[in-house]
Amino acid sequence: MKRFTTIFLSTLLLISTAVSGQDSISDGKLRISVEIYSKHLWRGSANGTTVSLQPSLEYQKGRFTTGAWGAWCPNGSYTELDLYLSWSAENLTFTLYDYFCPVNPVQKFEFFEIAKGRTRHTFDLNAEYANPEKHPFALLAAVMVYGDDLNPENGRNNYSTYIEPSVSFTPCKFNLRAFTGFTPFSSYYANKASFINTGISVARKIPVTHKYAVTLKSALVYNPFRKQAHFTLGVKL
Repeated sequence: MKRFTTIFLSTLLLISTAVSGQDSISDGKLRISVEIYSKHLWRGSANGTTVSLQPSLEYQKGRFTTGAWGAWCPNGSYTELDLYLSWSAENLTFTLYDYFCPVNPVQKFEFFEIAKGRTRHTFDLNAEYANPEKHPFALLAAVMVYGDDLNPENGRNNYSTYIEPSVSFTPCKFNLRAFTGFTPFSSYYANKASFINTGISVARKIPVTHKYAVTLKSALVYNPFRKQAHFTLGVKL
């Protein structure tokens, strides 16, 4: 539990700094949640070998949103702490993620090490288009701009790029989303241009009280490059 406690308390501290006071909280929206998944999947790959616990805190005011998100496997096979800042306008959202993934088992908390070649941070700039009121299509494009995304042969940034078109439907109150993600060149995701993340996800919100609900989630994913299939079940509290 030590690593999970470190992640969760760090998340609380970072969000508290971001919102900076009760007045700011009252002017915006503060969201707290915990998700539990049988397996943590991200862009066609599985991280960790056991159940993944994922606490998050998010603050939104106007067009800006800031947040922190953690993932922890009880057997110590995977640990992650992410920060993000996004700005939305109409149907476009731009987000800068800071992924922090220390080597496991965690020997020391190297969160403040950001020097090139030593840092465990990766900064990923995302742009997403979605207009669900008019059509079910969405498009995500993401580029890793700095950090632990280096070419081992020359030490330069890979600028790993991920592009994901998707389509969403809501039959019988289920949220279905089909997606196919690919990388256009050799990078972190694959050593050549490849489809790496195809699949479908399903979510259903279940009311518990008039103010509270839980969301059940599942996803079936196939990575054509690695020839690997993954399935996960989850719940959001």
